[in-house]
Formats: sequence, structure tokens, C-alpha cells
Amino acid sequence: MEVERVSTGSDPIDSFLKGGLETGIITNVFGESGSGKTNFCVQVAAHLADQGEKVVYIDTEKGFSPERFKQIASDEALENLVVNEPLDFEEQEEAIESLENIVEENDASAVIVDSMVSLYRLKAKGDQYQEINQRLSQQLSELSKIARKEDIPVLITNQVYTSFDEEGLELVGRDVPRYWSKCLLQLSNEKNGVRKIEIEKHRSMPEGKSAQFKITNSGLDTVDEKGLF
Repeated sequence: MEVERVSTGSDPIDSFLKGGLETGIITNVFGESGSGKTNFCVQVAAHLADQGEKVVYIDTEKGFSPERFKQIASDEALENLVVNEPLDFEEQEEAIESLENIVEENDASAVIVDSMVSLYRLKAKGDQYQEINQRLSQQLSELSKIARKEDIPVLITNQVYTSFDEEGLELVGRDVPRYWSKCLLQLSNEKNGVRKIEIEKHRSMPEGKSAQFKITNSGLDTVDEKGLF
């Protein structure tokens, strides 16, 4: 059975992902602050909305910028966005619990959650840790169900921290988002404004595969042969 993909509207990202985001699964884009996670989300939302498709966008960090969106898409495209801005983890839960009806009512072509773990991170402390993890897992389970039932891509972003147990960066939420995300993409900063995207987990592409892109006024663009150096 051929895998369906939805274009991100970015040539380097679509080329890297063999056509775009897979439908029916959660794609998790993670990386350090400033690596381009929100720009990735806005790129996808702007492209789909500009095509006349409805997009549900859950913004937990007040990171969504209409001005940035309109650099990539037309002013009218904003009307195709359904934006929810939860202020705490409980409101995030409510947003995701009501998401299936909203997706169906709007015939949405994608769901975006930026970030999945910022509000979780504020709650996951001390003796509450296990309970909050279970609640995060339930939210991701619901997102996975919506992706499969509606056959649409669900795009989430994930924060990271430096792990002392293992070399390198670890996802906030650790095994919970790893389990539910069928595609894990790491973003990182290179020199002179160049970003790197690398596959950490994918159903059909090798781990470690990587590519470069740059963030411009018009979106996520190709790095020229000079590498911007």
C-alpha cells in the first residue's frame, strides 16, 4: 500500500521526506530553542491554508505569528486556520479532547500542536510525575487516533534537554512522545543561519539521514551550493 504524504510547501523539506508529511501518523519535530520548530509548523500551516485547506493549530507557547504566516501565505489564508491557545496543561487536555469534533466539523487537512510539552513540563514535577505522564500519553493517543481515523498528518513539536544518562539531547517526556510518534525529526543550528533536519525515527527511511535548509521571509528554503558561507 502506497504511503500518502501531504506537501509542506518547502522544496528542501518535501524532497527530504519524499513528498512531505505522512498521513495517519504523528510526526514529532524536536530540537533546541531557535532551531526552527515553530517556523516548521507555520510553513506547513501556511502552505495548506493557502491551498484552501483547513488546519487546526494548537499553540501552547504563544509562538504563532500572523505576520510571519502572511509572509508565506495570503492574508485570506488566515481564515482557514482554527487556532486554540491553551494557557495550562488542563486547557491543553480540553483542547485535544474536543479536537476530533473540530477536525470533523472543519474537514481539517492537518493538526499542529506547538509545543506538545511546554505546559506538560510545568506540571511534571515530584510526586505528580507519573500521573502527568499518563495524561500526556492519553493526549498523544487521542492525536494518534485522529490521525488514523481522518487519515491526516498530525505535526507536533517537542522540547529537549541535555541528558546525563545518555550522550546528547533527550526529548522532554522521554519515552512517551517517542512511543506515539512514528516519525521523529531533529532540527539543529548549523553555521551562518543554516539549519539541519535529521531523521531519528521513521517507518521507511534510514535513521541519520539528514539535509539542510534555511529560514527566509518566504519560508523554509533550499541552501544554495555555496552553503551561505
